[in-house]
Amino acid sequence: MTFNRRSFLKAGLAAAVTAPVAGVHAVEYSSKIKFDKTADVVILGYGGAGACAAIEAHDAGAKVLILEKLPQGGGNTAVSSGGFMVPKNADEAYKYLSATFEFADSEKDDELVKTFCKEIMGVKDFIIGLKPDTKLMVYGHAGFKSLPGSDTIDKYRIRGKKRGGDMLFDQYRYAVEEVRKIEVMYKTPALEIIRRNGEVVGVVAQSNGKKINIRANRAVILTTGGYEYDEQSLRTYALGKDIQGLGSPGNTGDGLRMAQTMGARLWHMTSYSCPVGMKVPGLKSAVQLNILAPSHIWVDQDGKRFVNEKGLDNHTCLYAVNQMDPIRHRYPRIPCYLIMDEKARKAGPICGGATSGYALNRENYKWSKDNSAEIESGVLIKADSLKELAKKINVPGETLEATVARWNKDINNGKDTEFGRILKRDPKGKTAFAGREAPIVSEPLGAGPYYAVALYPTMLNTQGGPKKNVRGQVMDPQDKPIARLYAAGELGSMWGSIYQGATNNAECIVFGRIAGRAAAAEKPWA
Repeated sequence: MTFNRRSFLKAGLAAAVTAPVAGVHAVEYSSKIKFDKTADVVILGYGGAGACAAIEAHDAGAKVLILEKLPQGGGNTAVSSGGFMVPKNADEAYKYLSATFEFADSEKDDELVKTFCKEIMGVKDFIIGLKPDTKLMVYGHAGFKSLPGSDTIDKYRIRGKKRGGDMLFDQYRYAVEEVRKIEVMYKTPALEIIRRNGEVVGVVAQSNGKKINIRANRAVILTTGGYEYDEQSLRTYALGKDIQGLGSPGNTGDGLRMAQTMGARLWHMTSYSCPVGMKVPGLKSAVQLNILAPSHIWVDQDGKRFVNEKGLDNHTCLYAVNQMDPIRHRYPRIPCYLIMDEKARKAGPICGGATSGYALNRENYKWSKDNSAEIESGVLIKADSLKELAKKINVPGETLEATVARWNKDINNGKDTEFGRILKRDPKGKTAFAGREAPIVSEPLGAGPYYAVALYPTMLNTQGGPKKNVRGQVMDPQDKPIARLYAAGELGSMWGSIYQGATNNAECIVFGRIAGRAAAAEKPWA
């Protein structure tokens, strides 16, 4: 059985955490409310941002409580590649990151960007200091090399044998649970905010099947992630259809709704980090495409190429496939199709390199080395000829044959005349992902058999949510702080439509720490 997002929300997540829909309304405080637990700072969500906020709040002298609705922590941090961006120079990083907002016309908060660029410079020392014998490595660079300042971008991850996201969250978990002994309540989703005269004073949560009231003496910090697995939010904010998830299925928009009940200003709601990938029968999430073999192309439902397949930064793929056809009333690129030859099939898994995600990191799916298991399961469609393959995927056969013929002629002549896909990479050049970008980029498709794979938008994370200020405080529509309410991480991210890889984890660190310190400094309410 193939699980789509909607069926998973109805079954899989409901089985893990049986709870009402979060954030339907805010609860007004009264003397009749009896609190079952009390902490100075209550953090909702135990991913990277929540962990960093907890560490800083604890170290500032606050009693901290973390609520996590799933049976284990990690969120998107644990299923990410585990990278965090640290530039060589803060001023050059500011130029580069500012440019990502400008050409995409995304809303930019200049003070947030400046604060990020300043604070990120000390993050390596912070990460190394969380656990003994930690070593870091550079694994990539800028995703948009044409932008000013791109040469300053370095992406780091922890050196080790596990997947990057697992290593990064293990670092946080050690610092939170083993060193600081901060209490974490698992299987405890926050449902509603408790407010008093416009300020946040606690939350209603569910634990062991019962509602409990938790007092927050100083503040509540929302670090609940985005809305990748919330069907309603996707329908509202994401242009396209059949958008799959790559990250944590716990990201169902809970913090978004809770912030709205407090009158939060929303921003970046139509900004995302979204590669393309494959549906695999039985998995709760999709698997990201990362094909290193050069003899492949993408085609739309008309059998035509539509993009420079290797020129896209993988985080921006949604914008390449979500074009609507208002005449024929369809999305002709959802799904689109990867077309490859036998040589590419044998070259290695089409999710190769350092690909990560919930399916690989948490469901432990092992993609076969030669893609043979996926042929058996129907993920890859096989045919002896291009015309037969076209029939199986319901695209015009003559068009597909002509598309491949043009591709082969172009590459044999040394130039992709349609979209400018390069033939080779500079072996000395910086790449966005070391080890995930092959030196030979383009080759003709050879003899059959041929293979097709349906590609869908696979949401790694959303950026939208409540806007925050440089202290991590959630803002109202008049850009005034909502008292005692903070946010960090993917929820209300500072990043716009053009996303530089490894800056969501970096933002979790920077603004998680800032929010934790600021929340701990609040004067307790009485």
